[in-house]
Amino acid sequence: MMSKQANTSQARQMVSHAGIYAIGNILRNLTGFLMLPIYTRYLTPADYGVVGLMIFAISLLELVFGARLYWSIPKFYADTKDSNIKAKIVSTAMIITATLSLLTVFLMVTFRESLSLGLYGSPEFSTLVGFFSVLLLTQSLEQYALIYIRLQKRPWFYISINIVKLIIQLSFNIWFVVFQEMGAMGVAVSAMLASSSFALLLVIYTVRNVGVGFSNEIGIKLVRFCWPLWLSGFAGLYIGSANRYYLRIFSSLDDVGLFELAVKFSTIITYLVWEPFATYWQVERFNIYHREDAVKIFQNVFYLISTVIIVVALGVSIFSETVIYLMASEAFYASAKAVPFQALASVFYSLILFLNFSFLIKEKTGWMSRNNYLTAFVITIFYLFFIPLYGFVGASISMMLGFGVQFLIVYSASRRFYDMHLSLRPLFYMITVSIIFFLFDQIIIVNESFFLRLFYKVAVYTLACVLIVIPLLRREDFSNYFKKYFQRFSIPFKH
Repeated sequence: MMSKQANTSQARQMVSHAGIYAIGNILRNLTGFLMLPIYTRYLTPADYGVVGLMIFAISLLELVFGARLYWSIPKFYADTKDSNIKAKIVSTAMIITATLSLLTVFLMVTFRESLSLGLYGSPEFSTLVGFFSVLLLTQSLEQYALIYIRLQKRPWFYISINIVKLIIQLSFNIWFVVFQEMGAMGVAVSAMLASSSFALLLVIYTVRNVGVGFSNEIGIKLVRFCWPLWLSGFAGLYIGSANRYYLRIFSSLDDVGLFELAVKFSTIITYLVWEPFATYWQVERFNIYHREDAVKIFQNVFYLISTVIIVVALGVSIFSETVIYLMASEAFYASAKAVPFQALASVFYSLILFLNFSFLIKEKTGWMSRNNYLTAFVITIFYLFFIPLYGFVGASISMMLGFGVQFLIVYSASRRFYDMHLSLRPLFYMITVSIIFFLFDQIIIVNESFFLRLFYKVAVYTLACVLIVIPLLRREDFSNYFKKYFQRFSIPFKH
């Protein structure tokens, strides 16, 4: 009885906190979506491709020189009850990363012309490289501060500071891209100013709470835990981002821009579902591991999050074409063809991150690196085959197949260290239903009117969602939770 009550309480807290963090993450990332109608009118596909390649380069340099220690903080923070040690864990990680990131920014600014030549084949984007390089430092400081706020379990404060970020980002983006008409350079300048302002506010808050203490012992422990993840990160970045470079070589910057827009739509799945959930789960899963009913909780959470992700992914796949036609210029319409493949890739990628907990909790992070490098080899074959044939759509097909292979590899390997006893049958059932209904939507074309076509899409999507969710509702833990929820909801109406 107590176990069921604990599970219900755990589920209620997860849904509550993840919902609040969802709002915060949506606010944090809303700028990119609010600016899409502007970007797709004030930027050409080539401009959009320039920005996408620069983001890829920043991510690569961040892995090589950033010394990011994010993965280790929640684990070691949960392992100790000493508040002084907790504070030193956060401050030590920040000091290490800030020092190395600042040095990297200096080198990038110094050699910006060479970087522009290597990335774009021309030195004309050297100034843009200089502005974007600052993000290496500011974004890392942002992330540490946001992790610390989550460790404090202050979701409403998390929302508040993201509202500030949204206002700052929108203001700079509209000013430099729209009024100053600076194109890709305007995106770079606004990103640098917004991230710098936000990072400054968050660093002040974090330092006031944890101080500036540094521990060599803690630093060594954090680095030892994370170095296999850095190696894994190289492969992970290659898997998800090298496609931009292949597209530039085998196709054009226009295709890079179309691919970038398709990716932007697929990240709706990440922003609306995975990141809000992970914001809560990244910290809480280490606490749950020590409970007697941990395996049962992990199973329920996996089935819940996979259901929600697939429902959202199907919605993105069905409605993206309509949204792109409404918000973008004609030059970007073709990007809708790649969205469904990107959406399914996002589903696999999110579930891979869930399963990686088995390696983290047993401190077998080297396996994450092995899995990523094996996947990198496989996806290279896909890239070299599909991109020359199908351009940006081929890149999306390659990502879907690559992450699908990686999911199966990680699922098999993770069971050796911490087996959550997860069945994949419900997952494959939901994916199959999604594919069938998406194809049905594409085959049956309603041309009479826009609103009739939209109504048809809504009907198809609704029916698919019902079939996807039914197996989840039939699970005892979730059915009991929803019954109690609706009973509480109906009480005021009885009076």
